[in-house]
Parts: sequence; structure tokens; C-alpha cells
Amino acid sequence: MTGSHGADLPATTPDVATALTEAAHDVGLRVVAHAITAAEVGIALDAGADGLAHVWTDLAPGDPASRRLAERVRAQGVFVVTTLAYFEAITAGHVETADRARPGSSAGAAGALRDLHRAGVPLLAGTDATPFAPAHGAGLHRELELLTEAGLSAEEALAAATGLPARHFGLDDRGRIAPGLRADLVLVEGDPTRDITATGAIVDVWRRGVRQTRR
Repeated sequence: MTGSHGADLPATTPDVATALTEAAHDVGLRVVAHAITAAEVGIALDAGADGLAHVWTDLAPGDPASRRLAERVRAQGVFVVTTLAYFEAITAGHVETADRARPGSSAGAAGALRDLHRAGVPLLAGTDATPFAPAHGAGLHRELELLTEAGLSAEEALAAATGLPARHFGLDDRGRIAPGLRADLVLVEGDPTRDITATGAIVDVWRRGVRQTRR
């Protein structure tokens, strides 16, 4: 099929998607579907996927079809990994490959994100970083900025990068600060609950309770 990247890309058929999802669920695994178009999202939802990697990019902002799709995602209890930074990077032409988004895909992604947020869909921050863009690590800080630009509060963006991923992927030992949990902590300069860009002003990092030394 031809996706929003403007290239002919292989896509899993509905029957195969359903069979894979059922087999994964039979052994207790979560299923996250890679979908960047409304049609692919529909296949994933029909198959019973637990989450979506990417928002759709092929519906114009304000399109009623996008709002209806967001409501369906919420009704089925599906979470979405956002990856706005990825679409921003490839739309800007930062990725010099054939896998390039057509003009407008970044705007389409932001529009889909707004519809998902208004519908109350759980949103998980992610970048889908490739060897080309967005930059690993730094890309997530940009992702958080884009989430707030699309309508999330700073606190909602922080939750999208911490507690919500832990909850939806069953990682009960992290995502919150509480006795007995993994002490993976970041100390920043400023208040990221008010200004999300403060996440980039990192002062110290602890991993499993051990302060990391800078190299």
C-alpha cells in the first residue's frame, strides 16, 4: 500500500494482523501495532491491538473522520505512542532517505494528537528515533515540547514519559517515586510541571539509586 510517506510500503493484511494479535494474547503478550494511516489504525483496532505506535498522519486537522477514529481508539482502551518528533523531523527533510513523509504529515500528526487528547486516549511519549532522526535522547525532550504545543499540559507531558508507559507496559517497579521502586531519577534546573523545556536542563541522574558520573 502507499502510506503517508509517499512510498509503496508493505502492510500486514487484516487476517494476518488478527492471527498475530490472538497468538500474542494467548501467551500473555501485549500487542503494539505500527500504524501511520487511518486505514492501518483501523486494521489494528479490528485485530484487537493493545497499543498503536504512531498517530495517523493522513487526515487533515479538523477532519471529522479523525475525531471519530480517536473516539474509537478510546472506546477500545488502546494507548498511543505519539512520535510527533519523528514526523516533524522527516517532514522538515532531515531524513535523506526514500522513507520521507509527504508535506503536511507533521501537521496531520499534530491534528490527530489533539483529537486523541480530547477523546481521553492514554498518550505515551516516544520518538521512533532512527539512525537519522530525531536524535536519540534529545529527541524525547523535543517530543515533550510538541506534546504541550498540541494541547497537553506540562504535567500531562511528564506523565506521558514516566508513569503512563510504566503502567501500560506492566512495569510495576518504575514510573513513580515511591519506597521500594527503582530509583531512576533525573534532577533538572527549573520546574518542568510549569515549563516542559526544563527537562533539558539536567543537573544529575540516578540509575537504580546510584548517582551517575559524567564522562
